[in-house]
Amino acid sequence: MEMIALPLVGFLIGLLIISLGGGGGGIYVGILTAFFNVPPAIAAATSLATIIPTTTIGTISHWKAGNVNRHFGLIMMGGAVIGAIVGSLCSDLLPQSLYNKSTGILLLILGVQMIIAYRKKNKEKFNKDKLKDEQITNYRRNASDTTKAVIYGFLGGVMSGLVGVSGTTPIVAGLTVLGCGALETVGTSVFVLVGISIAGFVMHLGLGNVNWMLVGLLVVGTVLGAFLAPIILKRLSKDKLEKILPPILIVMTLVMGTIVVFK
Repeated sequence: MEMIALPLVGFLIGLLIISLGGGGGGIYVGILTAFFNVPPAIAAATSLATIIPTTTIGTISHWKAGNVNRHFGLIMMGGAVIGAIVGSLCSDLLPQSLYNKSTGILLLILGVQMIIAYRKKNKEKFNKDKLKDEQITNYRRNASDTTKAVIYGFLGGVMSGLVGVSGTTPIVAGLTVLGCGALETVGTSVFVLVGISIAGFVMHLGLGNVNWMLVGLLVVGTVLGAFLAPIILKRLSKDKLEKILPPILIVMTLVMGTIVVFK
């Protein structure tokens, strides 16, 4: 049964990671622990190991398509690597119930921030008389954006280090708040996930052994999904994606936050 089910699960999650900018890590951990009775430590390490090739392939595809914001991506990745190390070192200190509550509240806050940023961006499309103000505050805004990128990256890394999830939600939320377009948000978040996954996996090697058979079965599907997702995205209208993807990401964030809070 695992020989059939895990590659199929990997394929679907591979499409999700590359099409929406992430979210697969938490799903991997949930499926492995809930349906395949895999110990949490092994599920976490397996999840991160599986995400590495998927995000690498996705990054190459999105990079070629021009969907990666290298400036914000590199800044976020730096903060994320530090966060993954900190989160891994603290993973044994926090009670699981406390972690669930705090993570859920954080996700809900991020979801609200994404809604505010999304509405603000839509309003600015109809108001083009702000060029002078933008030029005056440009330097201050750049410094503020850099700080935000580091903070959101750090939060994503901490989530990865704590429980082995990809830490996508803070990354996607941060890029949305920073004003990146839908496709740019997707491509850049996948790029940042490469660094998060590698750092989190290395740190989690000490917490549990990787089941390489599980990794192999999942990778077969995720690699295929990662290859197909950019092709599917390329065939769709960019204007439609700009309208469809942000609301989907916001809803996913709020739903995940609500579930985790009441878990």
